[in-house]
Amino acid sequence: MTSLLTNNAAMTALTTLKSINTQLDMTSNRVSTGQRVSSAADNAAYWSIATTVRTDNASLGAVKDSLGLGSSAVDTAYNGLNSAISDLQNMRAKLQTALQPGVDRAKVQVEIDAIQNKMDSTAKSSVSSGQNWLSVDSSASTYQKDRLVIAGFSREADGDIAFSTVKINVNEIKLYDANAGTSVDVPGTAAQVFGSQTMTGLTAFRPADATPANRGTADFSGAATVALDIRVDGSATAAVITLNKASLTSAVSNLARVTTDELLSAINNQIAGSVDLAGKVTAGLDTQGRLTFTRSTVGSPESLQVNTTAANTVDLGYGGATATGKLATGTDATTVVSKGILDTAGGTYTTPGVTGNYTVADFDISKLVGTAGDADLSSIINMVDKAIAKVTDAGTKLGANKTQIDGQKSFIDTLMKANDRTIGTLVDADIEEESTKLKALQTQQQLGVQALSIANAASQNVLSLFR
Repeated sequence: MTSLLTNNAAMTALTTLKSINTQLDMTSNRVSTGQRVSSAADNAAYWSIATTVRTDNASLGAVKDSLGLGSSAVDTAYNGLNSAISDLQNMRAKLQTALQPGVDRAKVQVEIDAIQNKMDSTAKSSVSSGQNWLSVDSSASTYQKDRLVIAGFSREADGDIAFSTVKINVNEIKLYDANAGTSVDVPGTAAQVFGSQTMTGLTAFRPADATPANRGTADFSGAATVALDIRVDGSATAAVITLNKASLTSAVSNLARVTTDELLSAINNQIAGSVDLAGKVTAGLDTQGRLTFTRSTVGSPESLQVNTTAANTVDLGYGGATATGKLATGTDATTVVSKGILDTAGGTYTTPGVTGNYTVADFDISKLVGTAGDADLSSIINMVDKAIAKVTDAGTKLGANKTQIDGQKSFIDTLMKANDRTIGTLVDADIEEESTKLKALQTQQQLGVQALSIANAASQNVLSLFR
């Protein structure tokens, strides 16, 4: 039936056209934005998850920036410590030179002053993002002994946010502290004398021998002799340690290739067999591989002196037959002001006319004369050696922190990329599919318009019958 009041065909065509237009708008939005879920109305669940992941990624980005700043601060402090180690090694070499007879200690002090000034300047300039971990003032209200570098971000099952951190203890790595400090108990030390260099680097141990098997070993198959005069507590009686072909024959496996361990064992065996030395002295290797003799008891005025005798032909870091002996005196337990590694008191002068404490950052050897002066100088050398060990330990800790921070940076970068993929899976549109669908809907729209036009023309055709 054809009606002039109700055009069913036109209404059907119009409804279809509206549906096509709605789908066309939706598809056009997906093509233009690249997202199939761009608002909560598109898919509330997916939109919520994607928004949360985007928020987490923004937080991870901030953590990544924090790690970058932390890494820069650690690098700066680490480079400062490395510079300090080189300066301390140079300082120790100057001090060892000053032990030799005839050396003008006042001139050596001038060189040491320059080294001390350089270390101080390096520490003060080791600043990154306003932070200085090497030269501090622990009395300041803003001082924090533990510096925290944000290293991670996570969202717990209940929605709570948690951050992980890398903790750097500034008190363990600081070189200088402007604070007057706090009093701490320092245990006494034993007298200890050190060889001049690593044993395996000495000529006697053939470091560059043409035969690789000889390197790091000494040849005692001929006339080579170690003859050391060791005295404890200033004793007038000398205990002589003699190592040669005769004494080593039953103690080593190959006289032509005696290792440092075998020689060290032989020295300690002779010490144990000496009435004057047994239980009082031990020989060992320090962290640098130098031959070291240590007094068994702690405190002052107990001392230890090692000389070479005329029979000595093998230098173990104590010189040849004409070398001056090395002397060290133990220190009593005391209370000192704890500051940085380099400005904490290392001991008190015993040389007549010289008073006060000395530190790595501030000491004066120009007035150290006589036996007491030599003992003070040896104690200062020991202090510098201990400072090198402490700064090395601080560098090791910073190196571990650096490794942790770099590893965390790499992980966070990977995690952010994984989150981006998750967001894409949830909300990104398949552009190939949507563009194909867009063309189809555009064609349907044209057909819908034509159908509506035809339906509207039907009523006009009926009216033409009444003309």
